Amino acid sequence: MKKNISKITSIALASLLFTSAAHAAGGTTSDVVPTSVEIVRNDGFMVFGEFGNPAATPCTTDNAIWVPISHPQYEGLLSTAITAVAGQLKLKAYVHTCTAIGWHGGTWNTVEPSGVLYISR
Repeated sequence: MKKNISKITSIALASLLFTSAAHAAGGTTSDVVPTSVEIVRNDGFMVFGEFGNPAATPCTTDNAIWVPISHPQYEGLLSTAITAVAGQLKLKAYVHTCTAIGWHGGTWNTVEPSGVLYISR
């Protein structure tokens, strides 16, 4: 009896672990020409465009990508975003999480340090 309970507990915990990992997984946005970049005080920048909402758990607001100023490649990502808007080039991002952005309300797709920002024609 004790072995069965232990086995059931192990299966339940493993199942919960895999469910949580999948739930937290990110996704790739649509590959689109962004419409604008909003640089926000000392917080970061937002790129607007028809990016969609790719996360396994969608953010409350879609069609924008948030990059916090704490990102280790912040300056390079900002340059990439501005270049895409100015040159009418496509951007897409791999986003992991949703971040609450107070002045806009809701949660927004966020590029974390382990995320990616792509630029193409």
